[in-house]
Amino acid sequence: MYYQDDFAKVFRKEEDLHEHLLDLDERSWWKRVQGKRIKVLAVAGNSDRLTPVEGEDMELLTYDTLKNTGLMIEAGGEAYLLGSTAVPTLYGRARISGAVLAELERKKLAGILNECLALSKGKALLHFSEGKIRAMPSGDKGKYSIIQMLDIFMAASAYIGEGFDKTSFAGGYASHMLTNAAWSVKDTRMIDAYRELLKHYGRSDTSDMVTNVRITTSDVTASGVNIAYSIQTGGETILLGQTLKTVHRGTDGILQVEEHIQNIFSYYKETLQGAGKLMGIPIQYPVNTLVGMMHKKFGKKLIAETAENFKSENGDLPCTAYDVYCGICHALVIAQSKGATTRALLELEETISQCITRRWQDYDMPGEVKY
Repeated sequence: MYYQDDFAKVFRKEEDLHEHLLDLDERSWWKRVQGKRIKVLAVAGNSDRLTPVEGEDMELLTYDTLKNTGLMIEAGGEAYLLGSTAVPTLYGRARISGAVLAELERKKLAGILNECLALSKGKALLHFSEGKIRAMPSGDKGKYSIIQMLDIFMAASAYIGEGFDKTSFAGGYASHMLTNAAWSVKDTRMIDAYRELLKHYGRSDTSDMVTNVRITTSDVTASGVNIAYSIQTGGETILLGQTLKTVHRGTDGILQVEEHIQNIFSYYKETLQGAGKLMGIPIQYPVNTLVGMMHKKFGKKLIAETAENFKSENGDLPCTAYDVYCGICHALVIAQSKGATTRALLELEETISQCITRRWQDYDMPGEVKY
């Protein structure tokens, strides 16, 4: 049903996201195989060797794969099509990389991969979903831990619905690469803590504040289980620190995820102190500092637009690192207005939140900075 490699869907209702994940869960499975027994084939000329997948149209699956990876995997006497999301883990197992690989003729690429895979050790954990192999992380003990996405979001819905004063589902998104869901929550504990922090530094904010919780995960190794928390005030989103992460490696699985979900408030109240410390760091040259902080970690066009927006809103008068950080957070609004993908926005959030712990004084310098 969702076999296309470029499948993506937006959800307005929480129950629709749950239903989608249940649907996927019923048609997905995992299988461990010896890494050396994996053989890569070009789909062209070998499609007659494919193992039929119950409930799937093999012609449509094959057509979609020919448009994308053009590859299939043979292992354990069976052969399945390779989805685009599995390519990074396939290359990782083969210990090979480079943009030129995508340009090779599929038969030649398959041959190169097979030579490399013959040298691999250990087991691979093949993840099948919607008629294709979507990932192949390590299947060795203590490596990749399977955490069902349905369990994650059911646990999140249950806790967020009961753990905060007032909540509303802000939307969800699912593709073969990532799944995420966001909630707007009226968290008076965090809002009060934020107002107290502002007061401590001689500031105030009387606007109506809303806190947001977003959970992002992947079952193809593109992400762990990441919990992000932010405050919306005055039309701006302020990220409160780096995401709270559960990695798919040597973990207690859903138990650790549930523990992290239950500790959202305590974790982010602590990280809020880190954001608050920025209010005590004086910045003499805010535009130069903003550009310096964003240099090499953001696209040049986004840096330029963010800097121009900051200048139009705040000028270039001395302020604090917190003011500059809020200016960098506005890059999210700019990127979204330019049509950035959900995955790109999530990566941008992570990059922005990392700015909190960097040495701001190192970028506060006079002179003309080009961007």
